[in-house]
Formats: sequence, C-alpha cells, structure tokens
Amino acid sequence: MATRTKMTPLARLLIFLIILVPLAYGGASYIRGEDPIANVKAMMNGEQPGNSAPAKKTYDPQAEIQRLKKENRELKARVQELEAELDAAQSEASTSTRQKWGK
Repeated sequence: MATRTKMTPLARLLIFLIILVPLAYGGASYIRGEDPIANVKAMMNGEQPGNSAPAKKTYDPQAEIQRLKKENRELKARVQELEAELDAAQSEASTSTRQKWGK
C-alpha cells in the first residue's frame, strides 16, 4: 500500500502566498487607478511601475509665506465685511424692537 505524502505547513504557506500576493498587488494597483498588468510588464522590463507622472515641484517656503499672507489679508477683509453686516443688522433690530414695543 502506497503511503500518501503529507503537505507540510511551510509548503501550504508558500502555496497560499504564491496565490495571494499577486492578487493583492493587482487589487491595490486597480484601486489606485493603475493598470496592474502594465505595472507587472514594466517591472519585468526594469522600469518603475506607475512612474509616468511628471516630477513634483520642490517646496518653496517663500511662495508658501506669500500665499498665506494673501489668504490672511482676504480673510481679514471678509471678517470686517461680516462685522459691518452684523452691526447693521443689530442696529436695525434694536430700532425695530423699540418701535414695536414703544420704547
């Protein structure tokens, strides 16, 4: 009688990983909006997958400071505008209550 060979836990793990890892990579690439098959082909050719986007600009702190100063000026002007509206609405409301209640 021939004995049946048992699969060791390590062999089970390796077979599981051989199946799971490509599926997980393909799913992650698909979720990011990339083509998983094109990524694999690019890796086989020695290229970086998904590297078709142009390089980002370097961080410029002076430009960031100028942008924040401009935003600050705009927000201050908006606050002054809203405070003027609020004062006008409150003065109008106080005069209308005096007329309504006879004070």
